Amino acid sequence: MGISVITPSTLREQTLRCLDRLPKMSPMLTQLLGQLSRRNCDIQELVETVERDPMLSGQVLRLANSAIFARLRPVSSVRHAIAMIGISALRKFALGSSISNLFSRSRMAKHFSVRRFNVHSVATATLLELLSDEISFECGHDAFIAGLLHDVGKLLIAVSLPRQYDDILALTAVNGATLIQAERDVIGIDHAELSALAISRWELSEGIQSAAADHHQPPEPSAKPKLSLGVHHADAYINHLGMSVLAIPLPCQKAETLEIPGLAFPQKRVLAAFEQEIQTLGNLFH
Repeated sequence: MGISVITPSTLREQTLRCLDRLPKMSPMLTQLLGQLSRRNCDIQELVETVERDPMLSGQVLRLANSAIFARLRPVSSVRHAIAMIGISALRKFALGSSISNLFSRSRMAKHFSVRRFNVHSVATATLLELLSDEISFECGHDAFIAGLLHDVGKLLIAVSLPRQYDDILALTAVNGATLIQAERDVIGIDHAELSALAISRWELSEGIQSAAADHHQPPEPSAKPKLSLGVHHADAYINHLGMSVLAIPLPCQKAETLEIPGLAFPQKRVLAAFEQEIQTLGNLFH
């Protein structure tokens, strides 16, 4: 009887099987993503779409009735709740919650936080969208969704391979390995590639796929820079602010400024707009 040898390719094959358990994105969720990816989404369309998702409807109503909004009378309709919360905040909350809701029945790795994942994803998406207003990224119209989904591979590892997820974190703590290298060592693939594969399974655009796949090693700036370059810098800056998927972001994942070498844009204006947009984010996910 031969001896079974575990190699990086074997680990990779085992990890890729987790994609077979990836929850399907319903037509309703695809529609919601399409509607909310536009800043000027129609409120009537939004009400009708949210009402068709019982879990999301319940979450929106709970949010509207939470202490954040200090209501004297209970809010009982989705339309009233959306009016209370506001389109901007609801857009962030609904999009962030919708992705993690796909995995709501799954057990997570001990050290993974859905709240941290949602806050990081929505913050990155918000900052990337503001960057795309100033920089003509390729596929810039996909900026918000690309920012939202760039780390979904981390969520997939935490759900499908919880023991390995904790092993990855231990390896970064003990050996000082980068998260990407630790993932490749433990499971034979990294979260960026997994994110792109999940996005492909969900049949979202190639621009969103490549933005996720390359966000840790984006191409150099060009006349029409790739969206992955924007994801890379937005992601690093959000980690610098302390809104990381990890409880303690690794030093190599952080950037103290939003500067993108080779690209000139009004950094102060982008960050001022981001500060306004993000004021209530932490309170939306609790």
